[in-house]
Amino acid sequence: MTIDEIRFEMDLNDVKPTDIEEIIEECRHSGFSFEELDEALQKKGYPKIFTIDYDALDTYDENAWEDD
Repeated sequence: MTIDEIRFEMDLNDVKPTDIEEIIEECRHSGFSFEELDEALQKKGYPKIFTIDYDALDTYDENAWEDD
């Protein structure tokens, strides 16, 4: 994922432009892993965008994709 794509994803999820730039700058030093990006977002009070915690989802159904 490019930096522009990261910016775009955060913008779509209503992250303030100033926060986007701070997170990108922080990740330039620590790395652009999805986990690092989500940690930086959560520090600023935003939900995770780049990773999904399936165990935390109430509606996750492993059988949802099976044919009947």
